[in-house]
Amino acid sequence: MEIDFIKYSVEELRELQNKIGNYLQNREDGFIYICEVRSYGSKWKNRLTNELAVNDLCEDYNGQDGIVNVYTTNPDAKITNYGGDIMLIKSKDEYDKWLLGTELANEISTAEHRLKIWEERHNMPYGMKPTFPPHYTKDDISTMKKELKKIGSYEKPIPMNKYFDDYE
Repeated sequence: MEIDFIKYSVEELRELQNKIGNYLQNREDGFIYICEVRSYGSKWKNRLTNELAVNDLCEDYNGQDGIVNVYTTNPDAKITNYGGDIMLIKSKDEYDKWLLGTELANEISTAEHRLKIWEERHNMPYGMKPTFPPHYTKDDISTMKKELKKIGSYEKPIPMNKYFDDYE
């Protein structure tokens, strides 16, 4: 199909360009694409609906201005990502459980470590002693562990980046 662009004014062509661009960026291919962008100290998530939009985002943040980690349900995704990860997830619910579980496990580990240092501060050299008590108590840590148990088991995202395969 060939279109004769001479028939159209510049304004009409610009409008057509915008409509086509919006269509391509917003069309849905039936898969989930969760993109975590890190750029200049900022972090945010985009939930995109097709591979083309994901590739465009990865191209915008190609390591110079930031990095994108992509989590997708598309096992055949052909995503070019220059610095971030491309991970296969089973579903949005599994991703949410994994994310919450991982963050909570890290928080528990950090809280336990800081509490241990605080409790052993009397046996430490003066320059290494913590100045302030930790924010968490043993009861808080116990509560967090109960919350982690409530989350239950989940499937971790599976790396899809090509360079992961080179080391296995």
